[in-house]
Amino acid sequence: MLPALRFAIASICAVLLSFGLTYSLCLELGVDASPAILAAALSVRLMRHDGMPAPRTLLGEFLTLPLVAVAAGLVGLAFLKVPALGAVLFTGGITLSILLRRYGEWGSAIGRVIALPLIAVLVVPPVHLEGAHGPLTLPLLVIAAGLIALTSTLAVSWLALYLGLTSASEVPRPARTPAARPGVLPIATRMGLQMFTALTLAFLIGMTLFPEHWFWIVLTAFIVCSGTVGRGDAVYKGLLRLAGAVGEACVAALAAYVVFPDPAAYAAAVFLVLFLGIWLRQINYAWWAACTTLTFALLQGNHAEAVAPLLGMRLVCIVIGALCGIAAVWFVYPVRTGQLVKKQVAEALAALRDTPAGGGRRAVLEQHAERLERMAAPVRLHRRLFGAKDPDRHPATWIEHMHALLSQALSADHDRAALGAGMKRLGAMLKAGTGSGE
Repeated sequence: MLPALRFAIASICAVLLSFGLTYSLCLELGVDASPAILAAALSVRLMRHDGMPAPRTLLGEFLTLPLVAVAAGLVGLAFLKVPALGAVLFTGGITLSILLRRYGEWGSAIGRVIALPLIAVLVVPPVHLEGAHGPLTLPLLVIAAGLIALTSTLAVSWLALYLGLTSASEVPRPARTPAARPGVLPIATRMGLQMFTALTLAFLIGMTLFPEHWFWIVLTAFIVCSGTVGRGDAVYKGLLRLAGAVGEACVAALAAYVVFPDPAAYAAAVFLVLFLGIWLRQINYAWWAACTTLTFALLQGNHAEAVAPLLGMRLVCIVIGALCGIAAVWFVYPVRTGQLVKKQVAEALAALRDTPAGGGRRAVLEQHAERLERMAAPVRLHRRLFGAKDPDRHPATWIEHMHALLSQALSADHDRAALGAGMKRLGAMLKAGTGSGE
């Protein structure tokens, strides 16, 4: 809990700094606060790495983010003027950002830079940015928002690292995505096609049936499909997104009757909710879903007399968006969750057997433990809801046994004979088990 709290404090400081600097610029130019909201949204996205982002990681994005931010601003204007064109450009950009992961670390970095401003466009409605004065004011403000967000995040990241409050992620990224076996689609290509399908469905349904609320459908489809490692993971994230939205609906229904005395109090409430979401996200994703949805609702300025139907519509849109993401992962080059868990457990067993003793062994084993933990929630929920006829064949059991073996191996006085016997037993379980837990 303490590392999560420290990370949340550092993150909200970066967000506040980004917003404050950009808002001051907006006041000088006499425009509204939408670019400041854009800068804050970009900062939130920049701080959502596995651990505090290292300063050198952010420095590499200075050259590309301003140009991509301008392109994202044009996509926002396309949403306003020609929505269908905006949908095509947005879907293509997000899909491209995923496909670039095939080309190693640089491809992944460029992909993240492409995706950041595009997702921010969904948070900051483009209609608010249209009122900027002069033809060059909009692109210049978007560039400024991107640079300010990067600079603020870099400054806070460096200060937090210097003070020892946080640490940069030490897990090395692979230089290149492992080559796929002949006849097997590369992971990045599969995920790109799934995202393309999910966003296409979301835009078609949203812009056709819900023209005023389509962005809720698209945003939810993106969240459910983004980084999904299997069919069970997509369902799990969809359920958490829906649970968070239901909790947000209840809170927002009460918050709609709260009258803020001044804009400062209103802004404080928004940033407090965002801080709670960043903090509690590491406990359960449903908290992040609830807090971000509530933040968006506050930014839209709901009125008490209209909050009930609006929140009802929002829940419907979130359900539809979640179904779009789940359908894409379930039917477009699907991967069973049990197969993924089996593969990860087998790789962890191999690392436990083959990694030589030394300082690097602990880091490798801890990395495998973290990967398994990220995949554990869906299969644990599956076992809790549907049980397991043969526990030894269930992926949740494999993960638990692998965690026990890794903990045993990391202890200073472990029993080698017992560890070897446990590894043999888990290997036999993997050979006998077919994997369930969709």
